[in-house]
Amino acid sequence: MQRPALRHLALAVSTMLAAGSCASADPTPGADTAAGSAPPVETTGTTAVTTGRPRTVTTLTETFVDSSRPTAPTGTVAMPAPQRTLPTTIYLPDGEGPSPLIVFSHGLGGGPQKFTEIHRAWAEAGYVVAAPRFPLTSDANPDHRTDAGDLVQQPADITFVLDELLAAAAGDVGPLAGRIDPERVGAAGLSLGGATTYGLLMNDCCIDPRVRAAVVMAGAVLILTGDNDTDRGVPVLALHGDADLALPYALGRSAWESLGGPAWLVTLVGGDHAGPFEDFPTPWDDAVAASTIAFWDATLGGATVGGATVGGATVGGATVGGEVSAISGLDAIAASSDGLVVVESR
Repeated sequence: MQRPALRHLALAVSTMLAAGSCASADPTPGADTAAGSAPPVETTGTTAVTTGRPRTVTTLTETFVDSSRPTAPTGTVAMPAPQRTLPTTIYLPDGEGPSPLIVFSHGLGGGPQKFTEIHRAWAEAGYVVAAPRFPLTSDANPDHRTDAGDLVQQPADITFVLDELLAAAAGDVGPLAGRIDPERVGAAGLSLGGATTYGLLMNDCCIDPRVRAAVVMAGAVLILTGDNDTDRGVPVLALHGDADLALPYALGRSAWESLGGPAWLVTLVGGDHAGPFEDFPTPWDDAVAASTIAFWDATLGGATVGGATVGGATVGGATVGGEVSAISGLDAIAASSDGLVVVESR
């Protein structure tokens, strides 16, 4: 379903960001934040995430407050604040020991509540999912379109949330204690959230080297300041509807074509901007769930994948450990989609 508030998003955001600057977050202690090659994707010796599917899932809400950076709206509705407040919905799969983590960025006028189905699918597959609500670009701000330029702050928001989550996981008490593997972190996002994710992967303002894999849904490279290093080697799965009127398919495809790889593009034939990813019933729902889980399994899952069934499609055949070179499960998903999905790789 096309959402009118998102029309012409790419043009509006590009205009707002052309003169902007990207916020930087404090680097991870001891981490190399240079815009060089990403660390190789490796298995960690922890239990394969495919064990015990589907998992029982608990939903939590935590509010993280970054007092080091202000909220500075350009619109007339949201109030400025000396801090950035990030209410975060967390999906926690049952089990013992650490699980991979996916941090998700919503789109313009969005929010975590619009993605409950895909987030629960990922959590039932064994992934901890954390979805913050951004201070100015969510549906909580009626002036979110005017404040779309706050995109430049959002990669640092994700880095801050990741800091907080990993600190909680390293502690001895609380529901997250011991539950997140810091070596298996992925990032994902829709639309403006996809641009946020690309910022985390490639822009010298805000690369987070802890992110080992990324899913970009109907997104493009919209942070225009600074340098974007497209050759860092972080695996990327891009999904985009070829009937997207809000952020044209050509922009998403161009971003994918700029990546040095490994990267996959899932074209949703006839798909619009948000419908296949948010909580709308669409013909692409099963393919989106199956292809993203296949990708997470291959890049963060911790063991060779095979035999899992998601949405009626078999997920398997992935090469894991070291460099990810093939996810043959994606071809099977496309083959069973009745022409609704086309998969390419580079």
